[in-house]
Order: sequence, then structure tokens, then C-alpha cells
Amino acid sequence: MNFLSLLNAVTDITLLEQGYGIGLDWLGQFARVIIEGVGVVGLGIIVFNLVLKAITLPFDIYQRVSSRKQNLIMRQMQPELEKLQKQYAGDKATYNQKMFELQKKNGYSMLGACLPMLVSFIILIVAWQGFRAYSQYANLSYFVKMSESYNAAILEHGEIGNDFSMRETDGKTEFYRTVGEEEQVIPMEWTDGGVLLEENGTVYTLTDDKTGDTDRKYLTVKSTDGTKYIYYKYNLETSSITREYQLDLDRFGAVLGGMQAEEGDTVTQNAIDTMNAYLQEPTDEHLSAYAGAAKTYVVRIGATAAAERFRSDDPSFLWIKNVWYPDVSYSHPIPDYNTFKNQLNVKVTLANGEEKTLTQVIGEPVYNDLTSELTAEKSAPNGYFILIILAIGFMLLSQIVAMKSNKEANKYQTVDGQGATSQKVMLVVMPLIYALFSFTYSAAFSIYMTMSSVVAIIVTLLTNLILGKVFKKREEAQQLEIRERKPAWMKDDAEKERGKKGKSRK
Repeated sequence: MNFLSLLNAVTDITLLEQGYGIGLDWLGQFARVIIEGVGVVGLGIIVFNLVLKAITLPFDIYQRVSSRKQNLIMRQMQPELEKLQKQYAGDKATYNQKMFELQKKNGYSMLGACLPMLVSFIILIVAWQGFRAYSQYANLSYFVKMSESYNAAILEHGEIGNDFSMRETDGKTEFYRTVGEEEQVIPMEWTDGGVLLEENGTVYTLTDDKTGDTDRKYLTVKSTDGTKYIYYKYNLETSSITREYQLDLDRFGAVLGGMQAEEGDTVTQNAIDTMNAYLQEPTDEHLSAYAGAAKTYVVRIGATAAAERFRSDDPSFLWIKNVWYPDVSYSHPIPDYNTFKNQLNVKVTLANGEEKTLTQVIGEPVYNDLTSELTAEKSAPNGYFILIILAIGFMLLSQIVAMKSNKEANKYQTVDGQGATSQKVMLVVMPLIYALFSFTYSAAFSIYMTMSSVVAIIVTLLTNLILGKVFKKREEAQQLEIRERKPAWMKDDAEKERGKKGKSRK
């Protein structure tokens, strides 16, 4: 078969961009070292969260100790605060002013308890930004690795040669390349179809590419191995070399002629059928159909390798198929293109240092080719809402534990108990925010939030237990002092009953 005269417009093979990525600052690198060091993404996220909690733990403990001390002062002020609440029940502004004066007089300061918490919160927010940047980096890296496997699989059927450049020296045309530190020069007059060099099974051929009034000088690089049907060419008249890969249908047909499609292999069968149709009736229409079927066959070679790479890297964790997408049944381990580009709406840096938007690097046709052999992953549920329920549930429990811990501190903050009311509002608002983020962001974020709440609950309960023992005698002495100095009209029924029993025993 000799198809070459008709193939220039229909046999281009597009390889994918590779070696690009999202830049990570030191915080992103910090997250990357921890998460990738563990080896399993989900476990790495848990370890990352524990490391952050370990960093902020001293501030949390200091805040809780300070808060406990402030509560002791608050108890001492309790009778006077109760008087102020009754006295200024209808005047919030005056109550707040009097309360602040009383707090200042007794050495009570909310800042002492809030400052460590603020420092801890800032650390967590900054670290979260690093984690979010790493999440995008890690998600994109799967597609970069898939692209590398896609290209490598296709190029197994082609040739990888050395790059030459062309220059005029003293009126003579020279072709040169750099091997190591040595420049190799081949003087040769330009001749269309002339063989510049043949070495190690690779043939470098000079080619005139004439399109209308344009005549470009190309170097075509092809293997002498007849089973390698991918070749490439590049323009010798430009400063940068851009390889344009093409499919040699003569060679492909020879390889295809020795094949028999397996049952259900429609791609191979279509290539065989369109090739036979062209052989029986060599028209441009049949040739175009054959070339299209051949390109589909080559794309499948790359897509199969890309699918194997994705599955071997395995971004799953427990029941979640891909941790970089939400734990919901309507999301999929391999999303559609719109979800993909919206999730990764970022600029990427190419291997040559150039910056482009992700959609310029991976357009929809490229994305569809790359993921064409991941049909099961495109329809399978990514999760079953379990992490979302856990994230909301543990955040709710965390808020309840925190509210009980701060109950005494909130009691007298406002004249109408608004401090306690605000915390009850947060009891509803925070789980709702977590729910929104869990549905919007990735399962990795849900893992992070769930672990954050679990650790917060454990730390709160343990510190309350330990500090309770540490402050127990001091608090008991203070409670006794408060009871003894209360006038009769302020004592509750239980205290009056205890008083009566005491007198009867005497």
C-alpha cells in the first residue's frame, strides 16, 4: 500500500503536554512531604491534621488554663454580676459598661484567654491554605502522570531521535546537533527527500513542506523498523523545535494485517474493516475513514496506559474512589470535563517555565482522549455521603462539648444571656457550613474536617478532666466562699435545706 501522498492532512497524532504543574509554596510543600510520606492519601491527611494539632496544642492548653483562671474570677464576681443583671435588665449599654468596670477591677481579661486561641486559629487557617494548594496540586498530578503514560505508550510505536538545527555558514548549508558537550556538524546542500543521516536504525530525511505559497524546510525522523508506524518531523527554520507526530498508514496497515480483533474489540475491528474497504476501493472517502479509525486505535493505546496509571496510583480511601472529589453518589472518580476544569480553575507552569491556564493545556477533546478508557470511573459513584455525615456529626458534637465547657463564661457576658444564645446559634451554623464545604469541596477536605473535630473533642475532654483535677481544690474553696457570703434571699432551696439540716444536728 502507498498512502503517503494523501495523508498530510489526516494523519497527525497529538501527544499531550506533560511535565507541568501547580507551584507550591513552603506550606504546600510541608503538606506534600507529610501526606506523600505516609503513602496512603487518606491516612496522610489524618497525619497532617494530627501534626497541625500538635503544633497548636500548646496554645490550646494555654488558652484553656487562662480560661479556667478567668472562670474563677468570674465566680468571685458572680453575686455582683447578678445584681447588675437585675439592676440593668432593660439597659444593655449600661450593663456592659458596668460589667467591664467590674471585670477590670477584679483583674478579669477576655484577651488573656482569647489571644492564644487567635494565634492557634491563624496557624490553622494558614496551614489550611497550604493543604488546599496541595490538594489541587495532587489532583492535577494524576492527570499529568496519566499524560506521561499516554505519550510513552504511543511512542513505543515510534522513534525517538536527536534534534538537528540548520544554519548557513560561508554560503554553505550545515546541519548540527549537540551530543554531550560536543557539537556535531554535517555539511549538506538542501535536497527534498535527501537523507541527512542514518544511524542506530533511525533515518533523518530532508522534506519540503509546501502549502500554497509557503515552503517550509522540515526534518522527518523515522525508524527503519517497519513495525514502528509513528514518526515525527519538525521545522528547521525556527529557533525552537516542535515535534509534529504523524501516523504512517502503510506501516500501520502492515501491522494491522497480521491482527485479528478479539470479541467486543470494536476499535481494532473498525480499523481492519476501514482498511479493507480502502484496499477494495481506494477513494479519498475510504482513506479518510481508515485514517480516522487508525488514529482512534492509537489514541486507545495511550488511553489504556493512562487508565492503568490512574488505577495503579489509586487515589481511593476506604469507600471513596477518589479523595480529591466529594464523597457523594452523584460525583464520579473521573469527572466530566466541566467538573474537572471548575475544580482545577488554576494556572499551571509548563516544563519550559511558561504559564498557561489549565484549559489551554487540557482542552475538552484532549481530556476526553486521555480518559476514554476510564468509562467505569466516569459513571461509578465516588462515595455515599458517609464522610459528610461524619463531618457534620462530629462538628455538632464538638460544638456541644465546647458550649458546655464555656457555659459559665457565657452566662454573664450579656444582660439578656445573648452570649449563650450566640453559642447556640453557632451550634447550628457551624455544622451547616461544614455541610456546605463537604458537598462543595473534596472528600480530602471532609477527612480533614472530621479529624479536626474529633481531635478537638478529645483535647477538650482531656484538658477539662486534667484541669478539673488541678483546679479542683481552688474551685471548691471558691464555691464555699461564694455560698457563705450569699445573703439568705439569694440562696437556692437546696442550700436552705442543707442549712436546716445542719441546725437540727446541732
